Amino acid sequence: MRATKVVQVRFIPAEYDQLLARKATVKTKTVSTYVRAVCLNKPLRLKPERSTYQAIFLSVVQETRSDVLRIGVNINQAVRFINSTTDYQYLQRKVTRMADDMARFDAQLREVMAAIQKKDGDAFN
Repeated sequence: MRATKVVQVRFIPAEYDQLLARKATVKTKTVSTYVRAVCLNKPLRLKPERSTYQAIFLSVVQETRSDVLRIGVNINQAVRFINSTTDYQYLQRKVTRMADDMARFDAQLREVMAAIQKKDGDAFN
């Protein structure tokens, strides 16, 4: 059933900030949905909390993903070029650039793996 009744509530700025802070901890899209759920004692799904480690890890994974996508684009461009050219010196420069990209990608993966191993080691000590 669609909600048709309107209730207005006034907050001072500090109260409204507190309301928004509490709403930010749950998976509701709007303040209205949150207030309705709280007033009617409906269950709310909490957002998972992320540690600083998880946030950093997610950032590194996102960077790595974009690097992999760029490498894929480079490979596609290189294959297209290989099939359409006889300029082998230019082709060698492109291959060298791809090798550099792969080396950077490998270094980033090693950094992530080292961070994970360090974090796992910290959890057991």
